[in-house]
Amino acid sequence: MPSILIRDAHVVTLDDRLGDLSRADIRIEDGAIAAIGPDLDTTGATVIDAAGKVALPGLVDSHRHVWQGAIGGAGGKVSLGGYFGVVLAGLLDKYEPEDVYAGVLWGALQAINAGITTVADWSHIVTTPAHADENVRALRDSGIRALFLYGPPVGQGVMRWFHESTERHPDDVRRMRAELADDSARVTMGLALRGPEFATPETTEYDFHLARELGVPISIHSGIPGYLLKYRTIETLDRLRLLGPDVHHVHGAQFSDTDLARIAATGGAVTPCPTVDMSMAMGTFPITGRAVAQGLAPALATDTAAGAGTDLFSEMRLTLAAERARANAEALARDEPPATVDLDHRDVLRFATTAGAAVWGMADQIGSLRPGKRADLILVDVDQAHLSPLNDPITTIVLNAGPRDVDTVLVDGVVVKRHGRLVGPLAERARELIMESRSRLFSRANLADVLGPSWTA
Repeated sequence: MPSILIRDAHVVTLDDRLGDLSRADIRIEDGAIAAIGPDLDTTGATVIDAAGKVALPGLVDSHRHVWQGAIGGAGGKVSLGGYFGVVLAGLLDKYEPEDVYAGVLWGALQAINAGITTVADWSHIVTTPAHADENVRALRDSGIRALFLYGPPVGQGVMRWFHESTERHPDDVRRMRAELADDSARVTMGLALRGPEFATPETTEYDFHLARELGVPISIHSGIPGYLLKYRTIETLDRLRLLGPDVHHVHGAQFSDTDLARIAATGGAVTPCPTVDMSMAMGTFPITGRAVAQGLAPALATDTAAGAGTDLFSEMRLTLAAERARANAEALARDEPPATVDLDHRDVLRFATTAGAAVWGMADQIGSLRPGKRADLILVDVDQAHLSPLNDPITTIVLNAGPRDVDTVLVDGVVVKRHGRLVGPLAERARELIMESRSRLFSRANLADVLGPSWTA
């Protein structure tokens, strides 16, 4: 791999020892960060001029249904129940393997474009082994770092797999685990399981033991309104002795403080999805602040392009605003305006970087910038009116930046976006594939009465 030297950046390392460096270089060798500091040797390296740019660790999207690259906005006007009807019941079973490849490739490139270098891909589009193969092929081709979370084959029937299901997780995961056996590779594997809110306790127990037999992490949708109290999610997992550091809970919108404390005590992790949690009527506020109070470091996620955006800058802003609103609500109700506010911009940036790396066991590889870690990083162009003056880089970027400001993205030391444009042989072809797939999917789904005629045009 070519040596790269990023020169004269303002470097936000998020490493407690290195801190922030107002002018520094980053040298990359063999896909890893070799050195960080001013005036590094450029010998033998391709130089990227980063003057006027801020270098940050690549963002980590800890829960995303990447296959939905073709259907952005399809769930934008509905609640969670409506999302089940439009996306899972209306569109998912229309996907052929070629549509999975197109959707995942484009979805991953959308993430890269927004400065996301790692994504936890909660894949419930694996109707057949061929669907799973195309999903993994697309992740590899995109250049993103990914955890492929092999989910249930929902295309065989939503209710069959998501209502008190007795269907065991598909055994094809054993074949895929043999293919994705290297846990240090750019694309690795976990299991996307249904858990107590969507499967029987006996099925959940089987699925969890399967994941642990394979030695892969577990991710479940948890704390969903209408499900958590009925199926007593955390109590059920605790009774079955299934909680542990390999269990990742997505949403958690209805978790009690007791639930969060139990997850923390057993080493588990949580990832709120702020836009979806609030807009799909899953909770009044995301659980970020309450999770922090119980000793958890929550990650952040976009969840679904069908019902949210494709970037974590928006999620960071919403997280900060929502948490401050939640934390201040009681004082305001007493007509006592708070003198201080909790959580700041560095906190939410950590949720989108270091916390995301930690919840997936990747903290030794990614999430911050220091020598020895993989070279997953982004350059944000701050020489623009909405990001100038750069009084405080993190505050300015969290408040104002978006995908268009991401000038350069490197994953594993490979440049995948440069000068504000995706690079690589598949970037333009991916756009063609996704438009072809979109046309096929909406013509098959016959959702014009629900979404409107423009969706089938």
